[in-house]
Amino acid sequence: MRVLVVGTNRLCHDRLREHGHQMVLFVPRGKARREDPAGPYRHVVIVEDQAGIDLWVDVARAFHRSMRFEAVVAYNEHTYHIVRAISDTLDIPTVVDTGLFGRVLDKSRMRELLEKHDVPSCRYARATGREAVLTAIRDIGLPCIVKPVDGEASLGVARIDSPGDIGAALQRVGDEHIDRGVLVEEFLVGDEFSVEGISAGARHHIVAITKKFRDDTTFVERGHLVPAPVDAAARESIVSYVERILDVLEFHDCPSHTEIVLTARGPRIIETHNRIGGDRIVDLVRLATGVDLYDLVARQSLGEDVTALLPGRIVPKQSAVVWYADPGGPPANTLLEVRDVERVRALPYVRQVELLKEPGAPQTAVRQSSDRSALAVVVGDTPQEALRRAQEAIRMLTFVYAWNPEDTAFAPGH
Repeated sequence: MRVLVVGTNRLCHDRLREHGHQMVLFVPRGKARREDPAGPYRHVVIVEDQAGIDLWVDVARAFHRSMRFEAVVAYNEHTYHIVRAISDTLDIPTVVDTGLFGRVLDKSRMRELLEKHDVPSCRYARATGREAVLTAIRDIGLPCIVKPVDGEASLGVARIDSPGDIGAALQRVGDEHIDRGVLVEEFLVGDEFSVEGISAGARHHIVAITKKFRDDTTFVERGHLVPAPVDAAARESIVSYVERILDVLEFHDCPSHTEIVLTARGPRIIETHNRIGGDRIVDLVRLATGVDLYDLVARQSLGEDVTALLPGRIVPKQSAVVWYADPGGPPANTLLEVRDVERVRALPYVRQVELLKEPGAPQTAVRQSSDRSALAVVVGDTPQEALRRAQEAIRMLTFVYAWNPEDTAFAPGH
């Protein structure tokens, strides 16, 4: 099949290649990689990040005249609207549902829909402008969370525990978000999880529950563990709750990644997405359960019913963890090298080590996911063993920085 692929998540692209499909890649400049031209694509087209949808459609039309695409696909939210426009204009099939995307992107709209269908959520208010935000904070009460209504990667999320925290919290959220509108939510107390699923038609298959580890201040994710160590009763309550959410929001023929907190009152949603989870969660699911969501989602994007490819009962065979290094410091510090990478890679239980910062990168404070410096993917016989191994593997890495202008090298703590 001749497929137009828009955007990233290249592991899904690899699965398309393995199944013999011919691909043309359209990618925004900010998401392009230098190795893309040597990848599994017949052509690679890089489009400016600020390009309008009409340009994407025009370029697709030019290729379609000679290649006759049989499907147009995307695996991340940033390009869903582009794919929908190409599909509608050129009559190329796609499974992308921008209506569903709109329902989950706007978190206040999502909560309104759940509330309408009696799905418990949390106290919340949408507010635009500083004075309205301050009023919402008083109405919701402390502690609370303030965040963009359509944010990602933990950017602009702030927790307020006391009146003295408000000024710094709103500075973290940023005037741009406050002027566009933010969500003020009650702070949900409990362990945090994400639920990885895939909907075939309107039938939802829950593949795994992931335990999440976040920084208490920045909410940047430190790590993920699959399967989450929860008892049978908790698992059943989480699964049934998430299935209700997917029903209300009308998920169909797509993956889902739903983040929840298990409170004393039961599960409560943070947010959900019609895409697979990031941060190597899909790799953890495959290592722990054998289910390859990259493959299932790639097949599904071409209209295939993946029901028969899912096991009737998913039983984890081991535990898998990803853990991140996130040394923070003044931006005057620049990364010189990371030591002991190969030593960590050689450990028998380590499946992947990846450096996320190149030499010369500033150290900076860790305020969002892209500020993290390295990751290790590790397996173990139990959740506790895998988590301990992953944290130890990251502690073995040494980040050496130069402090400008004196250029004094040092190795900060992790």
